[in-house]
Amino acid sequence: MFEKPIADIKALLVAVGVVVAVTGVIAAGQQPNAAPTPSLSQLQQAANRGDARAQYNLGTYYSRPGVPEHNDALALEWLQKSAEQGLADAQHSLAMMYLDARGTKQDFSQAAAWLRKAADQGLATAQYSLGFLYSVGAGLAQNDAQAFEWWHKAADQGFADGQNMIGVMYFNGRSVLRDDAQAVDWWRKAAAQGQGAALQNLGVAYSTGRGVGRDLTQAAQWWRKAADTGNLAAINSLATAYSTGAGVDKDPGEAARLWRQAADRGDAAAQHALGVAYHDGSGVPPDLIESYKWLYIASVRTSGADQRSHIYARDAVGTNMTSEQLTEAQKRARAWIDGFK
Repeated sequence: MFEKPIADIKALLVAVGVVVAVTGVIAAGQQPNAAPTPSLSQLQQAANRGDARAQYNLGTYYSRPGVPEHNDALALEWLQKSAEQGLADAQHSLAMMYLDARGTKQDFSQAAAWLRKAADQGLATAQYSLGFLYSVGAGLAQNDAQAFEWWHKAADQGFADGQNMIGVMYFNGRSVLRDDAQAVDWWRKAAAQGQGAALQNLGVAYSTGRGVGRDLTQAAQWWRKAADTGNLAAINSLATAYSTGAGVDKDPGEAARLWRQAADRGDAAAQHALGVAYHDGSGVPPDLIESYKWLYIASVRTSGADQRSHIYARDAVGTNMTSEQLTEAQKRARAWIDGFK
């Protein structure tokens, strides 16, 4: 329901939202009255002269998969040169390269070390990222108190992702006493900046009556705002609201549409719910093949208790299907999985 620390580093990078990206130095277009953009040749010359910002910009340019000169090894080399001169942006981007094994082997310790250098300089994105490494124990010992401290530093600078995570810590009582009102206050600050997880979490607060009066209509409104940002948890929450009529007029068709939206993006909970909808004919025509397909997809992309739940539902649907239907459902599921990869 609410944002949890992410153990998977790939998911961590997405959550952090700060994977190395070009800074606009080599841009496709220019804003009116903007200063001239240097050419790649000019940028290379400045970088070779030892200009730290040019080295950083050249590294971020080489890191872009869509450019003809894309080269992660060169990106790493120039980012390293800039980082060693103390440029915080380069230190942070270099850490992301180590986390994502781009141009080098994955090295959490190196990532943590470079993030600490950038965070100590006050770079909010680095403080936030360092907090996540402490939260999941990647590259350094797991430490919720340190995670809270670094997220708070980022939050105090107005960094919305940090504000959201401070809210999560108060809501869960992790390293601090549980304080629902504090959680809601921090989520409101992040939500005012359009941060999707905070918008989703405010919906959770209103749906449970924690930190605010219970109000299912307000919950659905916050989930709608969060869903509009693409937040998968919010899309699922809103779909469930439409499925049950909690805070909105009951609309199984809208619920199924939302679950399909999240399912197509790989969300296993939505895939399960969509599979059940096809089995029951709720908001979609009943279709055992589609039901089995989505439950099959959910079952092979999860583990543990979640996977067992998906398998149980999938096999229950399968008992009412012919061998031809099962073959077709599995064929569709494998085609979806291959396409998603």
